[in-house]
Amino acid sequence: MDHTSKLHENIEHPGIIDKIDNERIWVKIQPQSACGNCHSKSYCGMAESVDKVIEVQNNQPGKSWKQGERVKIALRRSLGYKALFLGYLLPFLILIFSLIITLSIHINEGLAAGISIFLLVPYYSILYYKRDIIRSSFHFFIK
Repeated sequence: MDHTSKLHENIEHPGIIDKIDNERIWVKIQPQSACGNCHSKSYCGMAESVDKVIEVQNNQPGKSWKQGERVKIALRRSLGYKALFLGYLLPFLILIFSLIITLSIHINEGLAAGISIFLLVPYYSILYYKRDIIRSSFHFFIK
């Protein structure tokens, strides 16, 4: 399998149908941690298993889904990369570059760190106010 076909694969996750209406289906998934057998998992926030409900477009309108039915939801892998970029990489870059710039103009290290962290507030505010637009670009579907 070549690298380009790997990018077109889907990210899949099992779930249970929680609620159904005509055009949308809500699927409850339980995130599974890769560190389930780790002896330090009680100290780590990554090991929490909190159910999440994902809204999915009913991409098979002729199929009759049932509440409680086990399904597999999927998301294009490229959209997973987009989510990682928006949620982690871009804020990290903002933090690092603003820190480098503020330190290069000889600002006190503590103040430079505070300014860099403060610059994340407008970034996350923009993400929050544009959440509907961002959400509409992420299309989960039932496989």
